[in-house]
Amino acid sequence: MIEDNKYNELLRKYLSGNCSDDEMVSIEEWLKQSPDNQSVYDEYKQVWSYTAIDNSNSIIDVDKGWKELNRRIKVTESLSVDFIDNKQKTGKRFFYILTRVAAVLLIAFGLFYIFNSINNQKPESVNYIADEIHQQPLQLEDGSKIYLNKGAKITYPETFASNNRKIIFEGEALFEIAHNPDKPFIISSGDLEVEVLGTSFNLCTCPDGDEMILYLESGKVRFSSVNVENGTVNEQLILKPGQKGIFNKTNGTVCRSEFENQNYLAWKTGILVFDKTPLNEVLSTIEQTYNIEIVSDKSYEGLSLTARFDNEAPKSIFESLHTIFGIDYSISDQTVLLN
Repeated sequence: MIEDNKYNELLRKYLSGNCSDDEMVSIEEWLKQSPDNQSVYDEYKQVWSYTAIDNSNSIIDVDKGWKELNRRIKVTESLSVDFIDNKQKTGKRFFYILTRVAAVLLIAFGLFYIFNSINNQKPESVNYIADEIHQQPLQLEDGSKIYLNKGAKITYPETFASNNRKIIFEGEALFEIAHNPDKPFIISSGDLEVEVLGTSFNLCTCPDGDEMILYLESGKVRFSSVNVENGTVNEQLILKPGQKGIFNKTNGTVCRSEFENQNYLAWKTGILVFDKTPLNEVLSTIEQTYNIEIVSDKSYEGLSLTARFDNEAPKSIFESLHTIFGIDYSISDQTVLLN
């Protein structure tokens, strides 16, 4: 058995592959001296295998564990001298082996507990509500950028899991997702789930509306309705650039269609462009862009608008509609009444 620190140190260097040629020869000669030495080496090698677990996110004090093992072996050996007759060689040897194995198991279970605790630690979550339109993006740890519209709510981990990048979202935002095919980016919003690998899109899941809409600019996404109770997918579509996915909150269905105009980004760009657009559609776009309610008891069927508004306030836009169509209006807070 090893009786001094010389072989303790040599064994550690030997098992880690850091011995010199002379030291390697010394260890191998020592192993040949007796079966006891070989047995001790085997036990130390087993401890080394537990302490050599690769975990780049964990820092384990191997030296401390090794010293603890030696301390326990010395304690149990001294106890065995007091309670075991020196003449009972077989029983003593068995007791030595038993206590060494117990020490090895103690270290092993201790390391397992440490690794298990580290791996099961959940990263801190960040909850954020945008109190204004974000011209500068919220940047996540993977490099993804999110431009939030006013009132948007997002919950995301400070550090993503190893197999996906999942966030919880409500409201409207422009997403620019960093490409990573090995870790899909998943957006959960109630019964809607969006999965992407790397792409750019605008997502509106505003709670007051009857629909959730995703406008895909680039890349490819999976647009799914899910059962929030068990996580199963009810229906899903694959969207391509130039397509929008629509989730109906009432019946839980999803559908897709093509889109051409860029007015869905007007909340961010401030630019509205209409080309022979039916007036009812113009009013609906203005409502969504400025988060206002337009009230009217008249129908504007047959009327269309061709115009461009560049960072204009709602009052300026309605003044233009009054000039073009003779529509009177009044504005009170977030409500516009058309006469």
